Amino acid sequence: MTAGVFTDDIDPAGAALARTAARFEQLAARSRLEDADVDELALLSANAAHLLTYTEGNQRHFGPAHAPRSGRQRLLDGPEADAALLVLLEGSVCKEDTAERTRGNLLNWLRERARVRQDPATGQVAALYRQARDALHHTDRAQAALLERLGLRTHQAAPATVFYRAVSTATKPSTREKLVRAWEAQRARHAGPVLERLDAVVGLRREQARAEGASSVAGRTLDRSGLDEARAAAFIDAYVERAVDSTGRLATRIRATTGATDHPLAHFGAYARTLTGGAALPAFPLDGCLDYLAAITRDVFGITLSPLAADRPDEHLVLGTADGQAIGTASFDLMETPPRTTRGRSEAARGDAPDRRAQLPATLPEARVLCRYQYDARGNRVVSFESLHSMLHEFGHVMNHWLLRRHTPSETGLDYLPLERIEDLSTWFEKWAYHPRLAGHLALCANDAAGLRICARIKRLEFLNANLDRAVVAALDFDVHRQDSGGLADSFRRLDNRFRLSDLCRLEKVAGYLLSPLCRAYPGANFTYLWGAAFGAEAFEPWLGTGQGACAATRARAGHSLRSCLDPDAPSQTPKLDPLFLFYDADGEPCL
Repeated sequence: MTAGVFTDDIDPAGAALARTAARFEQLAARSRLEDADVDELALLSANAAHLLTYTEGNQRHFGPAHAPRSGRQRLLDGPEADAALLVLLEGSVCKEDTAERTRGNLLNWLRERARVRQDPATGQVAALYRQARDALHHTDRAQAALLERLGLRTHQAAPATVFYRAVSTATKPSTREKLVRAWEAQRARHAGPVLERLDAVVGLRREQARAEGASSVAGRTLDRSGLDEARAAAFIDAYVERAVDSTGRLATRIRATTGATDHPLAHFGAYARTLTGGAALPAFPLDGCLDYLAAITRDVFGITLSPLAADRPDEHLVLGTADGQAIGTASFDLMETPPRTTRGRSEAARGDAPDRRAQLPATLPEARVLCRYQYDARGNRVVSFESLHSMLHEFGHVMNHWLLRRHTPSETGLDYLPLERIEDLSTWFEKWAYHPRLAGHLALCANDAAGLRICARIKRLEFLNANLDRAVVAALDFDVHRQDSGGLADSFRRLDNRFRLSDLCRLEKVAGYLLSPLCRAYPGANFTYLWGAAFGAEAFEPWLGTGQGACAATRARAGHSLRSCLDPDAPSQTPKLDPLFLFYDADGEPCL
């Protein structure tokens, strides 16, 4: 195949969305809907939402040419189409209870879309988010200009990436401190417009919640979860307290190792380099990593992944089957990162994948995973540990999409479970990057196996380095949406007074994360990422002792820990925090 370089005329999800829209229109044109039609409509809407969320989440990789919310990519983008489908669904009655429940969900979704469309605040919120994003881009440009003045060329790289590299490679602590101070000053200088727009959004959300009679914005969001405000608050508080302690100990180690003074966490890259001795970290064979993912899927879930003919040469398409039944398709979008300047090299596609899609059901759960790779010195495609980790995480979302048979239509594709559990399976799946089985599966030599252990250690440290920022974003998002008044700065002051954050975390650093799709769709529910992180570590503990030869009873006991990931009606049990912090930071040093 041609190397997986995405060009401006390639839209990774475009063909899949076009097929989805065409099938949706076929069903919506019928005079009456049967049970199977209703179920398929719900699945099509879930597929479209998943594909759009995937495209938006990877926008930095795909580039501006692939706007995820363009008219041709959206289903039912106008009120006329919504109204026609609403009439069709109202005139249909399903025979089976499950299909009738799905019909009710579709009706509620369409009615809610109509209500939101008529609310003037909807357009105002969208405009404010665009303005906040523009303000963030302005900050990026200002920081890029700073780097250029310092003689650090950014070219097409993100300014934050160039800054991190510069701080990591600077040998003198004083030089690193000067860079960090200049960088932080530039960010603080431009943070005001972002915070102003986000505070205005919070104000509009509060007005909407009051008009609906909700106790708070967060309370309204938690109607989609299995938690009440008190239980969510208790979990967030406990997590932040542990994160402050863990991050403080990491900062102490960074100071001792690098000589950092005022901004120890900003010196993380230099600290990590001392742990690796400056040695290059290994990369791992792409095909072997895809096989490893397939082996986990087969051994844990009993699902076999088989290749299919793909739409594009830079796509690896697989069909998942269990007990002889097709359950879903997944496309791995293969992106060479960074792309080479010459593109004359080509290679055969992975295997001779047959074109069997015509024999499959008209609609299956359909999902995508981004897989970034490079070529090594011998011309083989390889992936970094970071890329493998990301690929495993994203495939956890694929498994949720495949295995949850009750598809709930939504704008984001995130409504398949109670909100607090939507990251659970993906954070569990990513832990397989740390399993001892990986080195043996890839048949690594002794040096590469040692390099894999270093990669895992660095990744654990990266989690610790970002963990408090992640916790503060969740706590800010929750606190500001529980209040009747005040903005993000007020919420940050309350958190700082309780947890003493200011030495380790600054508001202007984390504000941009409140523009994430989850924060926009479900204000107050960003703690989902904390819940998922804790669940993933706790649920993975039983699997650390399993391997390819583990007996069925062992796998069954371990598999019980995943029940809540696959059953929307299962209760949400608050995950323990000890397994998470022990996994990433045992006795002050990350466990290997």
